[in-house]
Amino acid sequence: MTIRNIVAVLGVASLVLLAGCGRETTTQTGKDVSEARQEATKDTTDARGDAATKLADAKRDASKDVADTAAEGAYDVAVADAEASHKIAIEQCETLTGDARDSCKGSADKDLASAKDSAASRYKSTP
Repeated sequence: MTIRNIVAVLGVASLVLLAGCGRETTTQTGKDVSEARQEATKDTTDARGDAATKLADAKRDASKDVADTAAEGAYDVAVADAEASHKIAIEQCETLTGDARDSCKGSADKDLASAKDSAASRYKSTP
């Protein structure tokens, strides 16, 4: 066989094969479209569910973060207030002498420690 004959045989074989590969029937196309729609609906529903779950988680986390930040801020303010009151009390103790001064400063120190403990018990969360 010559190359010309081989090319001719391959061409005829190609045409025969292409004739066998027709388009889908209308029924098969309708079935495929229906399946694709069902799959698309399921995928969309799943994506919406996942998004709703993520949003709920984010809201819960944000709410906890806000509460933690508010508690931390309230604690910081309470401690700053206690320290300010302590400074004033210590300055007032300076007008005294001897044991009275020492007793006054000791009392001021105890009041500061008590105020800090109180702030910690009110605003610090335990893990």
